[in-house]
Amino acid sequence: MASEKYPSVSEAALKGTARTNLDSPEPTEEQLKRKAKYTKLVASLNVPVTESLPVIEDSKSIQPRSAEEIAKRAVAVTVAAVKGEGMPHDEVMGIVKEWGVISYFSPEELQFINKPNVTDQERLKFSWRYEGLDVLLWALGYKTDLPAPNQICDVKDDVGIIVENKGVLLAKNSKLRSMQEILDMADYYYRLHWAAIELRLNGKSSEAINEEIIMERHYALNWLIRYMNQEWDDISTDT
Repeated sequence: MASEKYPSVSEAALKGTARTNLDSPEPTEEQLKRKAKYTKLVASLNVPVTESLPVIEDSKSIQPRSAEEIAKRAVAVTVAAVKGEGMPHDEVMGIVKEWGVISYFSPEELQFINKPNVTDQERLKFSWRYEGLDVLLWALGYKTDLPAPNQICDVKDDVGIIVENKGVLLAKNSKLRSMQEILDMADYYYRLHWAAIELRLNGKSSEAINEEIIMERHYALNWLIRYMNQEWDDISTDT
């Protein structure tokens, strides 16, 4: 018997480990409007959509992250990403010491930062996090928009923002976006990610979207909205 494309798992079994319709049995107007808007926007890219995908969280249910918390996360992601991109270990450690940011890293990032010799796979993983950095800088108001879901971010510009706003300046000079704006983007990338996976499972692709880019942005957005209260290293991007 051929294996199913989608495992048959009840929503009740998934509750607590992934977003389900049981999380919002009576969606608010805000949630329904957001779902309708971004389902339509994803469909306009001529990629798959599904009405069965749940609504995401309501803004009233989320404690927003502070500018200071987001700024520290952005710095940590940047340092790990530049090491992933190939900056020598000694130079990376010099930046960590000069900037005084050793406490900013997640356990996984810290392990990577402290290793003099890292694998190509590790480098690739952390260099892709530039897309998450772009999301964090967008949330802080440094970026007007995110690039299209098939276009990589402007790494040089993003790193320049971090360098120009070292220390407390990154948070101080920010113009933090509202939770409504952040949830809008989180909803969009949640549905985009489903579309990208659906295409891949069917052996198809679309020039309009890139799964790797979308996954990294979805990851950062889920951290911003405290999805399932997961820590940075444990963020899931289930669809």
